Amino acid sequence: MNKKQASLLNFIQQVIPINEIEAQEIANTFHFTEIKKNTLLLKENDISDDYFYLEKGLMRVFLYDLEGNEITTDIFTENNIVFEITSFFNRVTSETNIQAITDCIGYRISYKELNRLFHDKPTFRDFGRAILVKEFIASKKRNYAMINQTAEQRYQHLLTSRPEILKHVPLKYIASYLGITDSTLSRIRKKK
Repeated sequence: MNKKQASLLNFIQQVIPINEIEAQEIANTFHFTEIKKNTLLLKENDISDDYFYLEKGLMRVFLYDLEGNEITTDIFTENNIVFEITSFFNRVTSETNIQAITDCIGYRISYKELNRLFHDKPTFRDFGRAILVKEFIASKKRNYAMINQTAEQRYQHLLTSRPEILKHVPLKYIASYLGITDSTLSRIRKKK
């Protein structure tokens, strides 16, 4: 086993029950990638071609509102798959950007390589399905929270469920992600 791929291999085996040999064959399809801080993995109006396993670092998804303000819609931490689902699978231009918040390392495969894996490795279809379900559930929970939780509750949930975000992500991104202003976030943090 390639020592560099150990975390990717472990991640695959955590997502689906799969034997070591098949997991290694899947992992070998991915390409080691380093992404420097502030670099875009995906730029709006481009078609997403990267299915990226984030081994180390933090990334965010953002877009611009009607006034040209950046709105962070998602923040990815280590041991997650990062990609823009709509653009990637529908082969349409992306409305969002994916940016490295820190220096990042991970493994990527292209749309073409992913489809080949889906075709050649039936167990990988289960992996892909599990990732999509996980992301769908997280998206639904976030949407509901924006409707039925206060800003303080959303902040508290982030603090308890994903504390690494609060340690390493600029506050302006966190405020945007929580759907509040920087000053509201400052007030909430002072209360804690």
